[in-house]
Amino acid sequence: MIVSATAITPADSDPVTDPRTSRDRIDQDRRRFSLAVSVALTIVTIPYLWILWDLWSSSANPLRQLSPDNFYDIQARAMLAGHLYLPNGSIGIEAFNHNGHQYTYFGIFPSLIRLPILIVTHSFDGRLTAPSLLLAWFVTGIFSSLLIWRLRVMIRDQSPLGRAEAASFGILAASITGGSVLLFLAASPKVANEDMAWGAALCIASIFALLGVLERPTGRRVLFSGVLILLTTINRAPTGYACIIGALLVAGWFGIGREGAEGRRWCIPMLLVGLVPLGVVTVVNLVKFGGPLGFSEASQVWTSVNAHRRVYLKDNGGSAFSIHFLPSTLVAYLQPNGVHLSSVFPFISLPTEPARAVGKVVLDEYYPTASLPASMPLLFLLSCWGLVTAFRPNPVGRVRATRILLVAAVSASAGVLLIGYIAERYLADFLPFLALASAIGLIDIWRRLERKSLGSRGAVLGLIAAVGLYGVWANVGAAITPTALWTSTQAKNFVSLQESVSGGALKQDVMRGSVLPYWAPAGTLFVVGDCDGLYVSTGFSYSTIPGQQIQHETWIPVEYEGGTNLALSVVFNRSVDGNTQPVTIMKYGGARLDLVPTGPNQVRLELKGSGAPSNEWPPPSTGTVRVVPHKPYRMTATIDPNLNTIVVSGLGANIEHYIPGKGPAIVPAPVGPSSISYSVRANASSEHAPSMALCKQISS
Repeated sequence: MIVSATAITPADSDPVTDPRTSRDRIDQDRRRFSLAVSVALTIVTIPYLWILWDLWSSSANPLRQLSPDNFYDIQARAMLAGHLYLPNGSIGIEAFNHNGHQYTYFGIFPSLIRLPILIVTHSFDGRLTAPSLLLAWFVTGIFSSLLIWRLRVMIRDQSPLGRAEAASFGILAASITGGSVLLFLAASPKVANEDMAWGAALCIASIFALLGVLERPTGRRVLFSGVLILLTTINRAPTGYACIIGALLVAGWFGIGREGAEGRRWCIPMLLVGLVPLGVVTVVNLVKFGGPLGFSEASQVWTSVNAHRRVYLKDNGGSAFSIHFLPSTLVAYLQPNGVHLSSVFPFISLPTEPARAVGKVVLDEYYPTASLPASMPLLFLLSCWGLVTAFRPNPVGRVRATRILLVAAVSASAGVLLIGYIAERYLADFLPFLALASAIGLIDIWRRLERKSLGSRGAVLGLIAAVGLYGVWANVGAAITPTALWTSTQAKNFVSLQESVSGGALKQDVMRGSVLPYWAPAGTLFVVGDCDGLYVSTGFSYSTIPGQQIQHETWIPVEYEGGTNLALSVVFNRSVDGNTQPVTIMKYGGARLDLVPTGPNQVRLELKGSGAPSNEWPPPSTGTVRVVPHKPYRMTATIDPNLNTIVVSGLGANIEHYIPGKGPAIVPAPVGPSSISYSVRANASSEHAPSMALCKQISS
């Protein structure tokens, strides 16, 4: 990644009267800065791309995708049709109901940037999340670097830039992009992480633009800030409103004459920069949810199928936000020991247990979540220094002007602090503030070191590098450890490397038993029976979702024997309707998988007799799917007897449900004439590592 600071120059320099500020020296400083941040960003690009494109899959895929990954594409298709509502049922439990239609709460910006591709082809539908994450990461890197340089110009004017100082700025830029939660977001290319990544990227870009207006207001800079703030606002509400607040504060700054009488003329333009995006997002919100701000979680489909969500809303007076959540969120995000240190590779990872409620509050969802001081220590510590620098009496240079932007940037985190939902990805809403405040802090440190010895400056640079390197590895560790979205291939490759690197230390923590527990700390390995299966825990708790808890969802299979993996081909011999008899295409103990006609050329898959307790989620059947006579449809059914889970995919829909017993799976022959024919294309149960080599190696 090549970053150039050429467009940002110190104001009011006089190279003729002051040789120290000669054009040659200023150009040299720019080149030195650009080289330092470019080298640093290039280095952290390597792990980022591996995490985004591969992550233990053994094959690089720039279009790697994880469900849910198509929400923005569906919304873009709706926008092409002239509306914002989505086909009912197209995004499942994530949908919000309003006026007989369903909407997504995600913003429209990621849908807009997809339009040039989606207009001409359907080939990339659901496959653009990883490229979008990569683009957001580049935007973050570029604007973070430009922000650092602009701040240095404002705070230190034309002070010469030494090699050590330039190198430290490169480390800071690398920490913002490669030593932060952005790596965790890349590990799971799904819409929720894309939303967070663009929120951070666009907010940092908007702060850079607003800082430019404060530095030297021009019509072009005001327009540039307005465009960026509009894009930020239509992407994600917390960061969008933070930028709107920033624009209004800048307008007030000019209005009260803090930039002199001449600066007052920029008050109205900056008011428009804040109010126009506010008006646009208000209109979008009215269309989607019927109100000017926010949305009601009571209208989400998930609320109708999850009893705990309803308890959560009832306990909180129907709102998802409350000041009473602050003790829980502040502890989760700001505790000093918010990572897990271990003797097992990767040695630093997310906490092994989910975040916990503090006090008598009911949280909605809570996951293993790192804290800012523990996972991003360089950014956190420099931000503390930066806050003192900005708000102390008689601040140096023009750092006083950054106060209002610090206030605006920190407001982006208000949403995640006040909601009863704690997750690692929400750390991204803190990143704009950390980028701004840490840059101020680092610049002030080098101002104080200006007349110190070479040894002192070298020692400070070494300390910054050490803390920055720790932050990079902490976030790499958080990104490369198991989550609920991993495949068995990823889990096996990860555990294999753990065994190679950590050996005996890994074996000490292995659990054994005949039945998997419902939960264990993240990273725990469990051997079922005499190596009938090897599983690794994500540490996620499903106690609030009973239907997934009995499927042992916290565990990812690494190796297992005795499973079933059927591939079926289904053909509809003629048109079907609601009177066509269902066909059983697989039996497993007392359970059966039926293909059930529901209307003219419409069917659904339905699992019956599973013996599962009555639960609202997950459902034992798919929604209705349209089919075409004489067209073959491929389906797969995978059963893990240790998880007691069946996963069925095909016909454009999926079932993931509890199923008891050990089988075997039986595919009954068709009985009598039917409109539906089917065949077992392959029985791939032997693919599940019958040797169980890794399990035996770890168990020995």
